[in-house]
Amino acid sequence: MRPERVVPRGRLGALGAFVRERAALFGYALFSALVFLVALVWSLPHDLIATRAIDVALAGAPVQIGFRTIALAFPNGYRLTDVRVTPNGKSEPIATLSELTVRLPLTALLTADFQRAAFSGRAYGGDFVGQVSVADGRVAGDLEARGVRLEPALAPFVPPPGRVEGEASLSLHLAGDGRTTQSSEGEVSLSARDLKLDQVSVRGIRLPDVAFPTVDAAAQVYGARLQVKDTRATGDDLNFGASGDVLLRDPLQQSVLNLRLTIEVPATAQPALRIATGLLPKRAPGEAPAYTLKGTIGAPVLR
Repeated sequence: MRPERVVPRGRLGALGAFVRERAALFGYALFSALVFLVALVWSLPHDLIATRAIDVALAGAPVQIGFRTIALAFPNGYRLTDVRVTPNGKSEPIATLSELTVRLPLTALLTADFQRAAFSGRAYGGDFVGQVSVADGRVAGDLEARGVRLEPALAPFVPPPGRVEGEASLSLHLAGDGRTTQSSEGEVSLSARDLKLDQVSVRGIRLPDVAFPTVDAAAQVYGARLQVKDTRATGDDLNFGASGDVLLRDPLQQSVLNLRLTIEVPATAQPALRIATGLLPKRAPGEAPAYTLKGTIGAPVLR
């Protein structure tokens, strides 16, 4: 014989009985609300929302961003393909991303209030992740990239037939008002493996082909000043080091250089590199192979 069910007395007991009696109705209502929310998000004009978000993020920036396709990355993001970053007034992009996924808070999708976003994607054979936020008129962003192939990434900046080969990783943190470089502060670190310079020319002068198994660089950003804390490239034919400051200007070629360099070429280096070393400023026997790099990026002067 089954025991008789005891119904709790009082208000809590009545509430429990009410919920049990209508559990199916509540479940159906919750399911309907969820389906409605999914349908609402799915039917939003995602291309317009993404365009609006890009316009807000790039307000006053010197670049434009275009893409080939866009799709919803359920439930709170967008996946863009063939993303192109192009300087204002130019037709050729300086960077192309194979895929970019941007995720926003769900409330941002409904209100178009874009204050925070996380992103990830692929570019030049590598992967990257990061985030950006806007608060109190300040923009902060972080970026981590791994396995980026340098040859396609640097192709827009290296005149043919020159090539820069290798694989790089990048870590970047910046914060500022988002309108000028003078407001930016942050730090950046870069490492490259199996770096090779092949037929590279600078101001019409062909550089010797060199290879560096490892390259590591770190810098601090203080407004318009880039402080190069330590840069080291180590190879069989050449050891290179750099530190100092770069005062950033627009255009970038007018940025002012104040760098200290060390350039060491062993006696076993390739003949072309030893001949090029003879063009460096003379040093007394036994004096450290240290130099200063002045002038601008577009017109450097080695002393």
